[in-house]
Amino acid sequence: MHKTFRELITDIQNKSRTSLLICTSMLTAGVILLAFGHMVGWLFVCMGIALGYSLYNKNARMKKELAKISDMDRLSREFDAADENRFELLGLTVTSEYAVMELPYFQIYRLADMAKFEVGIQENIRKALFLTDRSGQRHRIAETQKGDALQEEFDRAYETVRAYFNSREEAQE
Repeated sequence: MHKTFRELITDIQNKSRTSLLICTSMLTAGVILLAFGHMVGWLFVCMGIALGYSLYNKNARMKKELAKISDMDRLSREFDAADENRFELLGLTVTSEYAVMELPYFQIYRLADMAKFEVGIQENIRKALFLTDRSGQRHRIAETQKGDALQEEFDRAYETVRAYFNSREEAQE
């Protein structure tokens, strides 16, 4: 069974809290070790600072991604009901307004902001599905390699994105 949108957000927040606890513990251990004259304390302090910086960036990116959502309740309902548009192996869910990526990290793309979609093929070895925004920047939302178990799911994701863009073009005509 797949996670709901709220569960997904809660999991990310719980992982952040755990990372914050580890960061605090590392900094505390480092300070205590330095207070007793152990030089290895610097290692703990540096690692704690690096983890804290990483955690800060992760939280900033999460807030930026969630700020893209105009109606959180609507997205939650669509995300939770999007069984045919959920591609768990790819970490991708496509709703009527958004493409939500869970892997490799949480990202949200507003489909209305995208000019087109493209498929990149690399020597019959790898395929990637991209959304291209109006400034020409490509955003990879799915990828598969020859012989892996993702081929069928990649093809379904491609058909879902293609159907969205086709219906959008028909609505404009």
